[in-house]
Amino acid sequence: MLPVKEKLDNRMNSRRKLGIFGGSFDPVHMGHILTLLRIKKLYNFDEIIFVPTFIVNSKKKIIATPDQRIKMLEISLSKHDLNLDLREIRRKGTSFTVDTLKSLQEDYPDTDLVLILGSDSFFTLPEWRESEQILGLCNIIVVKRDGHSYSDLINNSPKFLSQKITKDVTIFDGGRYGNILFEDRMEIKISSSRVREILKNNQLIDGLIDEDLQDWLSQNKIY
Repeated sequence: MLPVKEKLDNRMNSRRKLGIFGGSFDPVHMGHILTLLRIKKLYNFDEIIFVPTFIVNSKKKIIATPDQRIKMLEISLSKHDLNLDLREIRRKGTSFTVDTLKSLQEDYPDTDLVLILGSDSFFTLPEWRESEQILGLCNIIVVKRDGHSYSDLINNSPKFLSQKITKDVTIFDGGRYGNILFEDRMEIKISSSRVREILKNNQLIDGLIDEDLQDWLSQNKIY
């Protein structure tokens, strides 16, 4: 008979790890893709899903239609080991992360859920619906954006978040939710708004978006 600790270790090792990356993806760009591929390898994720929102719970305006954003994601993700999840599009209405996490828990039993956010999005987390409950449904990886530092996250977050923030990668080994890991070994420096601006002005965009997506956008003139 296996010792109790070994039984627990085996049970934890048998659990899958799912990364969840949500957004409007208007459009998806290589900053998204390359960062998520690196995170997938670095943290040994079994799967990472892109979850496009239907309607964002903010004043942010989405230009492309849901079908157009789905098409852009399909084109861009087809060459990579990253997947597309359309539950928020299919659910319609305003997309709330807490609802998506609850739905994913039902669909992915025996799976550890990890929400992946840019630091710019993380700073808005206190404004999200049931933000404190989100911490009970997943762990969070915060990827550096806009030059944000570890101290920026600590000093500019409410206590229920700041006391959970760490740079200790072993936090995911315990099988508990509510941990927030700041990942500053990489940084997303491209933004969808900047991509839209470049496309609108017919400027050179090589390397910022997938080549096939670039061809598709030149034909469809969304931006």
